[in-house]
Amino acid sequence: MPFPETRHTLIQRIATSGNEDDWRTFMTDYWRPVCRFSMRWGKINLTEAEEVASLTFVALIQNQLLSRWLSNPSARLRTLLCAVIRNVLSNRAKVETGRQSILTKLARDPARPDWILDSQAASPEQLDLFYATWVEELLQDCVETVMAEYYSTNRGDYFRVLYGKICEQLTAREIAEHLGLTTMTVENYFKHSRRQLAECLEKTLVARVRRYSDPQNFDIEYKQEWESLGNYLTAQGGLEEAVHRSYSALDSLELRKREQQSVMDVLNRLDHQAACDPAPES
Repeated sequence: MPFPETRHTLIQRIATSGNEDDWRTFMTDYWRPVCRFSMRWGKINLTEAEEVASLTFVALIQNQLLSRWLSNPSARLRTLLCAVIRNVLSNRAKVETGRQSILTKLARDPARPDWILDSQAASPEQLDLFYATWVEELLQDCVETVMAEYYSTNRGDYFRVLYGKICEQLTAREIAEHLGLTTMTVENYFKHSRRQLAECLEKTLVARVRRYSDPQNFDIEYKQEWESLGNYLTAQGGLEEAVHRSYSALDSLELRKREQQSVMDVLNRLDHQAACDPAPES
């Protein structure tokens, strides 16, 4: 299953300058998918998955893997991410002496980056699962956006209807009784909010693809990703079922609350590393 290929723009800036804002954007886009993937593939809890995610991004930073990845035009970001996560999970199971031992085992000779580009570094099952976790977080981002838009215009009931019907699996009659609305009003609110969610999903995917793709290839890459997303949603039973599953998979609210601090911890490590690196000779 295709996965959005981060190959230019943002990643190129990270690889060349290591700007903290770019790192923050990248980690915000991928932190939660990495955690979800780690929990499912590694069969670990959320706290352990956060540590795996932290080690994954630290390995990317310390071993300059994004720079090495960009040097190979056939490389795929999903292969790199899955390879690093798999190595973290594997070493985590073998090493009990802590984070630094794992990072040491992950460090490779910079002159031989073949391991991150190996076609066998991530199995098709891993790639499919990683894509699924990425879509789940994409859907939740859209739900959160729709919620904010409705509440900012004093139309909270529109969102309550959407969430109640999709995430809580309530009937229109049950929602109407809870909110003091007529069943017809609930149905109208749901049609409106469902449409808003679908439109938000399209806009959000446009923004994600534009952020990471070569502008010259944007139209082609967006078409591919839109088709891939459509195929995935169809396989899940449609947009509503996919959203419901994304919320039932884990405590997403807890993951989101803890994400900001986790990302900051890794960025602090990035700042520390930059401060310790010798200044370039003039």
